[in-house]
Amino acid sequence: METADIILFSSIALTQLTFLGIPYLINESNAKYYLAGYNTLSEEDRDNYDLKGYLVFQKKFLTQYSWTTSFIFIISYFTFVTSTALIIYVIALLIPLPYFMVQGNKFKHRKT
Repeated sequence: METADIILFSSIALTQLTFLGIPYLINESNAKYYLAGYNTLSEEDRDNYDLKGYLVFQKKFLTQYSWTTSFIFIISYFTFVTSTALIIYVIALLIPLPYFMVQGNKFKHRKT
């Protein structure tokens, strides 16, 4: 394995570990500091936000996201040239993000 490949795999591993780690680092007690968007809400709006539901959704999504994009990169790396595999990986990272944003917005109002 060449140095460039080691750097590439290390970078992707770090990215994927970040996606896996985020749901375990953000919880109900520190979300008001670290959760983008939630940290700018007023106390009244936070009370109406389904934080528990969102955190469960985020954990499931980011775990699947990390494993799936890792798998896509590994398969494409051994199937195509490195530059093509990297493009496929970036596309795989970008495609699910609109879904994450739309589904995440559904937690703005607590369900009673």
